[in-house]
Amino acid sequence: MGLFVCLFVCLLQDDYADAYLNTLAVKQAIHVNATIRWNSCSYTLKYNSSDGQISTAPIYNYLIDGGFGLNILVYSGDDDAVCGTVGTQDWIWNLGYTISGSSNWEVYSVAGQTAGFLTKWSNTKLAFLTVHGAGHEVPTYKPEVAYDLYARFLAGEFTNA
Repeated sequence: MGLFVCLFVCLLQDDYADAYLNTLAVKQAIHVNATIRWNSCSYTLKYNSSDGQISTAPIYNYLIDGGFGLNILVYSGDDDAVCGTVGTQDWIWNLGYTISGSSNWEVYSVAGQTAGFLTKWSNTKLAFLTVHGAGHEVPTYKPEVAYDLYARFLAGEFTNA
């Protein structure tokens, strides 16, 4: 019985966004046709997934080496069952850059608590941040941490300037 309750509660978590976006006031505020019904997943669109196994890692090399001056933060919830942190580590560590000095797995704290770990790469503006206890949608699982990491990223705190 406990497993059923847990699964039922987990399934309901995604319904909050659906319920909110389907309220008339929200539809009016964002200028959406009131008769449209919001669903978190589309069963109408047919996605072409033929490129699903093509690596995007070369795009990161292009963005880093292309002289664009971009700050790039890749973050990953360490409890993500969709894109596990270990998979992210695999491709990002294999981009061919050198880890910056002692910035391998620096503690990242929010409100005095360890929230994850940060790694930076030398001669780049690339950083990798884990978010402890977060699943695939980090803001859903850890909203305070997500807000902090976004604000600090915009302030340039995570990457080598």
